[in-house]
Amino acid sequence: MELAYVILIILAVIYVPIWVWVWRCPEKAERYHLCKYGPCVMIKTQLGMRTMDRLARYPRFWRAFGFASKVISAVLFLMMMYMLIVAILAVPGRMASGSSIGIEYALAIPGFNPILPLSYGIVALVIAMVVHELGHGIQARANGARVDSSGLLYGVVPLGAFVEPNEEDMAGKSRRAQMDMYTAGIAVNTVVAILCLGLLIGACGAISSDYEDDAGVYYIDGGSPAYEAGIPTSAIITGIMDADAVDESWDDGRIVSEATPVDATVSGSQVYLDTGGSLDPLKWYYVVYQSSDGTHVTDVPIQMGAYVRTISVDSPASEADIEIGSFIRSITLDDGRYGQFGSMGEFSEFMSTTSPGQTATIEIVRVGTYGEDPKSLTTTCEVVLSDGGGKGYLGLSASTSGMTFTTPGIMLDSASNPFYGADSAISYVTSFLGYLSGPFSGADPVPDDVKWWYDVPIGDLFWVILSLLYWIFWLDILLAISNALPAYPFDGGFIFAGGVNWLCERLGVRDEERRKKLTDSVAGSVSTVVLFMFMAVVLSFLM
Repeated sequence: MELAYVILIILAVIYVPIWVWVWRCPEKAERYHLCKYGPCVMIKTQLGMRTMDRLARYPRFWRAFGFASKVISAVLFLMMMYMLIVAILAVPGRMASGSSIGIEYALAIPGFNPILPLSYGIVALVIAMVVHELGHGIQARANGARVDSSGLLYGVVPLGAFVEPNEEDMAGKSRRAQMDMYTAGIAVNTVVAILCLGLLIGACGAISSDYEDDAGVYYIDGGSPAYEAGIPTSAIITGIMDADAVDESWDDGRIVSEATPVDATVSGSQVYLDTGGSLDPLKWYYVVYQSSDGTHVTDVPIQMGAYVRTISVDSPASEADIEIGSFIRSITLDDGRYGQFGSMGEFSEFMSTTSPGQTATIEIVRVGTYGEDPKSLTTTCEVVLSDGGGKGYLGLSASTSGMTFTTPGIMLDSASNPFYGADSAISYVTSFLGYLSGPFSGADPVPDDVKWWYDVPIGDLFWVILSLLYWIFWLDILLAISNALPAYPFDGGFIFAGGVNWLCERLGVRDEERRKKLTDSVAGSVSTVVLFMFMAVVLSFLM
C-alpha cells in the first residue's frame, strides 16, 4: 500500500473518535470551542476579530470593493466553468490512457502533496486562507453584521479556515450586502495574487543570463540516446563532434575545441537545436554541453536525429512500421521531394510543406550501438498522410535524440509572464492555466535545476523570495478560482443562488417565499450537477 494511503488511514483513525465525541457530547466539546459541521469539526476562535473591526471602519471603500468583488467573481466563475468543461471532455481519453496520479495530489497538504513544498506551501496556504476569511469578516462588519467566530475547519486533514457571520444579522441585510460578503473572499485572494505576481514580475527584471539564446535542455525522454548518454535536463548544448573524426588519443579538451558549435532556433512556441543540417542518425556524435559544474563531453557517442517519442492512436504512423524509440532519417514524397533530418527542427520544417493525401516513403533508423553496421539499422515503410489542419499529418511527435529544448531567455519570459505567447481571447486563458500548471513540472516559477543559467542579486535569498511570491500567488489564485465554482459549500454556490434570486425578481417573481423556493431549487440542482462533474474530474485523475 502506498504511503499516502497509510497516512490517510492513520489520520482517519485518529479523527473519527474525535468527531464521534464532538457529536455525542456537544456541551463538553463546546468548552474546547469544538462543534460538528456535517462530517467535519469546526474549531472556533476569536482570532482576527479586532482586525476585522478596525478595517471595517471604511464602509464607502468596502461598498466600492463589493462591486469590484462581484465583477471579479463573475470573471473567475467563467474561467472555472471553462476549466471544468474542458476537463470533463478530457475524462474519457484520460480514463482510456490508464494514466493517473496518486490521491496525495487531491489534498492541499504541504509536504504531503508532491507539488506543494512544505515550507513555502505552509506559509502560502496560511496566507491564502487567512486573507480569504478576513475578506468575508470585514465585509460582514462593514455592512453592520456581527461575526460570531473564526477558526479552522477540520475533517481528517485541515480543510480550511472560516469566519462565521451572525446568521440573523446577515438574513436581515440587503441582497447587495450579502453578495458583497460572499464575493469578498474570492476578491481578496485575487488582489493578493495580483500583488504577488506584480512583485514577481518586477523581481524577474533583475535576472540576467550569459546563455540567453542558447539551446537549453528542459526535458529528456527516458531510454533515448541523450538519456543513456547521461546528458542532464539542465544542460546547455554547445557543440557536436563526429565520432569518426575523433582519434583515440584525443581528450575531452580537444573534442570541445574541435566540436562544431550549435545554436537554438526558435519557431513559434518551439525551440530546435540548429546543427547546420549536417547530422545523420546513421552516424555517431559526441555531444558537448555546459552544466552547473563546467563543460562536459558525453562518455560515448550517440546518434543524432528526429527521435520518435510518441505515436498517436489510429494515425498513419501507428499503421506503419514506425516504432517509438526509432529515428525518422528521411522522407520521400510522391511529388519527388526529399528531406533528410538530423534534428527535430528539420523534420518539423519538412512536414509543414506536405499536404493531406500525399504518399510518403519513410526511412526509419533504429537506435544502435557505436560501431554497429549502419545498414543493419535501416528499414523503410510507405504511408499516406492524413489531414492535420490543411497540412500532411503523420501522427507522431519527435525530439532531437530525446532532448526537448528551450532557451534561458524564453524560460525567464514564460516564468515572468503568465500570458506568454497568447494572441487571442482563448489563448490568454489557456496560457494562464498553463502558467498555473508550472508546479507539476517543478517550475515555481523557475525549476531548481536550471537556476544556474541565471545571474541574480543577493544570491540564493533571491530565489527564496521569488519562490515564496510565486506560491502565495499560486495558492491565492487557485483558492479564488475554486471558490467561484457554483456549488455548495463553495462561495460560488451562494453567489450563484444570489444571482438566481436577483434574476427571478427581475423576471417578475415578486413573492419572496416563491422566489426563495425557485432559487433553492435551481441553485441546488446546479450545485449537484457541478459537484458531480467536479468529482468525476478528480476521480479520473486518481483512478
